[in-house]
Amino acid sequence: MRLTILSTLSLLSLGLMASEAVNTVRIDVATGLVCLILPPAGKIIGDTQQDGHVQCTDGTPELLPSSFFVSKNFETTTDYVQAWGLMNDTSVGMLKSDGGGQYDIHADSGDNVATGYPVFVELLEPDTGRWCIRFCHALGKVCNMGDSSAGCEGALGITNWPTSGTTAAGSGNTTTTSTAKTSTTKTASSTVTSSSTVTTSAGASTSSTTGSTSTVTSSTGSTKASLGSYQASLGAIVPFTVMASAVYSLFL
Repeated sequence: MRLTILSTLSLLSLGLMASEAVNTVRIDVATGLVCLILPPAGKIIGDTQQDGHVQCTDGTPELLPSSFFVSKNFETTTDYVQAWGLMNDTSVGMLKSDGGGQYDIHADSGDNVATGYPVFVELLEPDTGRWCIRFCHALGKVCNMGDSSAGCEGALGITNWPTSGTTAAGSGNTTTTSTAKTSTTKTASSTVTSSSTVTTSAGASTSSTTGSTSTVTSSTGSTKASLGSYQASLGAIVPFTVMASAVYSLFL
């Protein structure tokens, strides 16, 4: 009985240890959250893949310090979401001489999962200062887990490496669009209208300005008023001329 109890406790202990060893990585484009699996400090990635641990920018379970990132970029497509950039690898104890390694869902790189996705692949390249991680909706070539020696460029096709800052593409981007000033002239009515519009997709209000119309219309109104006065004057002069001619004929 005592042996059975001890055996049961041992199995439970092993189960708890195994559950604690699961590495859960996350990406959140909206908040800039990134989690990476990192090797033990001072160790080569390829020699210690099953000993990796997770560090995240939100501090859970461990903090991935802001000093780690030289640049951080995000991209969202219908097939995947990914984050990548340049890193200060020594800030987390990686060796600059390390040629790099890969973490993914395969058992040989540890017990690793990605929140909300069945597949992920992460590559770290301390010697080039590059890092990348991609979450995919399905197994396939989009999440290439079979070419770790090719690095982020060869395995995932990443070729854009901004040297600083944070960028986002896809659903998380913000764009600004402006339309050039347009002008329409109608000579028959002597009306000129000009307008310009600027629209910001991030939610700014849209403004429209129309000018020149009132000035030209006012000028046209003045012209019409002057013509009316002239016609009225002409109407008064014609009867007077006819009367004068009639009176003059009486004296002849």
